[in-house]
Amino acid sequence: MNQEENKVVVVDGEPRQETSITNITEKGDDIILLAEQAEAKVNALKKVMTAALSVTSHHDWVLIGGKPYLQESGCTKVANLLGISFEIAPGFPTVETDSMGYKTYTYRVRAFGKNTYVEGEGQRSMRDDFFSKKKDGMKRPEEINDRDVRIAALTNAKANAIKSIIPGLKNLEDKTLADAGIDTSKIAGFAFKTGSEGGRTGNEEEFVCEGCGKKVTSKVASYSQSKFSGHVYCMDCQVKAANTKKKYTGEVVEPYSGGDE
Repeated sequence: MNQEENKVVVVDGEPRQETSITNITEKGDDIILLAEQAEAKVNALKKVMTAALSVTSHHDWVLIGGKPYLQESGCTKVANLLGISFEIAPGFPTVETDSMGYKTYTYRVRAFGKNTYVEGEGQRSMRDDFFSKKKDGMKRPEEINDRDVRIAALTNAKANAIKSIIPGLKNLEDKTLADAGIDTSKIAGFAFKTGSEGGRTGNEEEFVCEGCGKKVTSKVASYSQSKFSGHVYCMDCQVKAANTKKKYTGEVVEPYSGGDE
């Protein structure tokens, strides 16, 4: 087929370029090619995501407020699988100390792939409930292990860098881990009250079952939040909630069975 040249025509007194049928066809072919490439990339990312989860276990994750987060051990496993190496960006870590002596560490790391790198930033503070809360109040700065805070900030930075490479690792639900064969009932967990950020609010005794008022541990509360839309139930009430959910929606939910209530 002979390709027609584009012609300039006059429409309503305005010169316009006339697009040939051949050019329209070529543009259509380009769109199809882009769609095929996009589909191939999506399938590749799914395979990478599946492989990344398959090398981790329940030991590599922590449930915070019912959401799973990848820990240092998991970051290392995924990085080794994908051939990723890390480098701390120049000028980091930075540390800020407030008037009370509580430190906040910020790390920025570069995760290197074959031909490029991405950056991830992570921050943790001694004031985070995870480090500072105790039964009778708040720990003083000298009571908090400085190294633990620094390592947590570095881990966050690495995890955020890996999530830039594998977007599927962001905003994970515990069901995704369960579907990958990870026993979510064995994942360590920390719960916090609605509106609190970064860890628990107060001590273990503050967590009570919304169904019967029984006190529950942070681990049980966090698991319940992950399975029952943010609600805190004891192990017995989780069974009742699971049966109700199955009856009305057909969804099968496994209540907590870790034995740490």
